[in-house]
Amino acid sequence: MPTPLVSGPFARVTVANFFFFLNFASFFLLPLHLKALGATEGVVGSVMGTTQAASLVATLVVGTVIDRVGRRRFFVLGTAGMTLAAVAYLLPERIGPWLYVLRAMQGVCFAAAFAASSTLAAELAPADRRAQALGIFGVSTLLTHAIAPAVGEEIIQRGGFNALFLTAAVCTLIPIPLLRGVPSRPRMPVSTVGGGLRLSATHGVLFLTMALTGMGFGAVNTFVPTFVRAHNLGRVGFFYGSYSLTAVLTRVVGGGLSDSLGRRAIVLPALLGFASAILALAAVQNVWMLVFAGLLFGAAQGMSYPTLQAFLIDVTPWNQLGRSQAYFNGAFNLGVMSSAFLFGVVADAIGQRFMFCVAAVTPVLAALVFHAGSPGAAVAARGAAAVDETTVS
Repeated sequence: MPTPLVSGPFARVTVANFFFFLNFASFFLLPLHLKALGATEGVVGSVMGTTQAASLVATLVVGTVIDRVGRRRFFVLGTAGMTLAAVAYLLPERIGPWLYVLRAMQGVCFAAAFAASSTLAAELAPADRRAQALGIFGVSTLLTHAIAPAVGEEIIQRGGFNALFLTAAVCTLIPIPLLRGVPSRPRMPVSTVGGGLRLSATHGVLFLTMALTGMGFGAVNTFVPTFVRAHNLGRVGFFYGSYSLTAVLTRVVGGGLSDSLGRRAIVLPALLGFASAILALAAVQNVWMLVFAGLLFGAAQGMSYPTLQAFLIDVTPWNQLGRSQAYFNGAFNLGVMSSAFLFGVVADAIGQRFMFCVAAVTPVLAALVFHAGSPGAAVAARGAAAVDETTVS
């Protein structure tokens, strides 16, 4: 009989993650606020990229202590910090250092909370359905990518950006009571006790793959809001809604495919789909084309991220999972940060459409790196074959 996926501590962590990301995804609309304050595309990119830069630095600290200190504590501290940061956005009235400070604060809090939540989800997920469970956990993130921008635009329309910032702050108050009773460090198998982090060449390949994937994702996530407004393509929520729809559907319906087919069989087509979606975005001329690009982007993201995360768990000792998960997230954030700084300059120089064409190369490079450096299906599917060894309680 299959192990239930959505129950107990795993369910509470998933719901807490949903409210955390409602706050985080509300700031997808921050570029609109920055443009209203007079920012250029380059300034938008640098302000938005500050979060990833701070997150990357924080990841190095989080990765060294999270397996000892415990995941729940990091989750609580991260959500509390995101609440304070959202409220503090009420203060700046012009482009200046304070905005960079707040984005840096959000980056540090994000690194702590997301490394904790994703590690808890990985540990609490049934080992025989790991990719599927992580796909469902990812739905709690992806739903916010549709809800927060769509609802956020309406909030801005009715109450301005200050109303959006206060709403985001309320969202991150909710996870704290939900985390009561969630084990901070689930019991690991005896065979994994002791020893240092064994970072293999496969880890290096995976982290480079995530960094390149993050560059493509970051180019889209940072510049779609201003692209939509500049080309009169309707609401930003049309893109995020269609993207989230297919990302959720692919995770729910196809999230377990790599458990049976192997990780490589899913990752490579998904990354090439990622590149196709970014190219489609460069060609958008109307709302329907925008929706199509969002649907394709969501399907690719919905398959690639949880499969790569499951691959990470397959090749990582369980007593070092928190550290590896932090570095995994850090590699992705490195890519997002790099894209924000790099592609903002590119967009100012040659325009947003050509910028998307350049950005589409990064997922192709990710696919080439993963294809050349990842082990075969037998190793990649290890998680499904190791049910008894990796069961947690």
